[in-house]
Amino acid sequence: MQYRFYNFTLDTVQLYLTADGAPVEADARQLQLLRLLIDVYPEPCSQQHLLQVLWPGTVVSHWSAGRLVSDTRRLFRDQGYEGPLIQTLHGRGYRLAPELMEQLREVPSPVGSSSAPPVPSIAADSVVVQPATAGTPSDFAPATSPASFWRLCGVLGLLLLVTAATVYFITARRIPDEGVPLVIGEAADVRGRILWVDDNPDNNRAERQQFESRGIAVYIVTNTEDALTLLSMYRYQAVISDMGRGDEPLAGFKLMERVRARRDETPYFLYTIMPSDAQRHLVQQRGGNGVAVTPEELFSLVMPLFAEDSGAPAAR
Repeated sequence: MQYRFYNFTLDTVQLYLTADGAPVEADARQLQLLRLLIDVYPEPCSQQHLLQVLWPGTVVSHWSAGRLVSDTRRLFRDQGYEGPLIQTLHGRGYRLAPELMEQLREVPSPVGSSSAPPVPSIAADSVVVQPATAGTPSDFAPATSPASFWRLCGVLGLLLLVTAATVYFITARRIPDEGVPLVIGEAADVRGRILWVDDNPDNNRAERQQFESRGIAVYIVTNTEDALTLLSMYRYQAVISDMGRGDEPLAGFKLMERVRARRDETPYFLYTIMPSDAQRHLVQQRGGNGVAVTPEELFSLVMPLFAEDSGAPAAR
């Protein structure tokens, strides 16, 4: 079945995507994710269901679904699409954005076409299976000998094994997030968690080390979408964000508004340079809990949240 929206065409059977008629290089799981969300709309698709369908019979980290959603959003952003794509629903999973669903049009797949892009395989990220094409007997190559066939199977099997082991190690240990890893494990006696959003995390390394030395786990992300994903999955005692990221001077403020729009009351602090009194007032007016300029000011705002050591916070 083919679907069209904006300048894209998605074939959910052959699993390929085009933009303005040109093939778009996409991972098969990204296209299967869209197919799942289309099939169940308007209901959301739970994280557990995504893991079972997209990684069948494979042990992967529960972070894999969130990473896949983030990568899919990035894929369409890279193609120039700026509208909503996939919603994160707190405690329920993911759903195709209603605005996109309104644009979605089902079109019949072409019959007998031999020009369809290759069908990607989800067995391993680096393996792509080309579809067979119709032809006369003279079009086909000579039959492969049994010995060559088994040698090829052995090479492919080894490649799959190495790829699967590599993917598992990466996804089970950390979330690649624009080049900044987020380590999943944490000490059993942590007093709580902080989610720190900053596209230049090296700028606050000393402050993070101070929090960690006081028994507080600090998790780093570099963009708004990944921050919202983690907030929908886990409980944090505080969110600390920079103000400007990339070419968006108010990214931290806009993230705060989106967090509050979801009725998430996690204490939210902006750590920025020389905020004006008007900025401080606006942050508090829109639901923020404070603005800090110096490390001392930041600690004075955040540390009271951890005054009572209640043990490790529960994940949700």
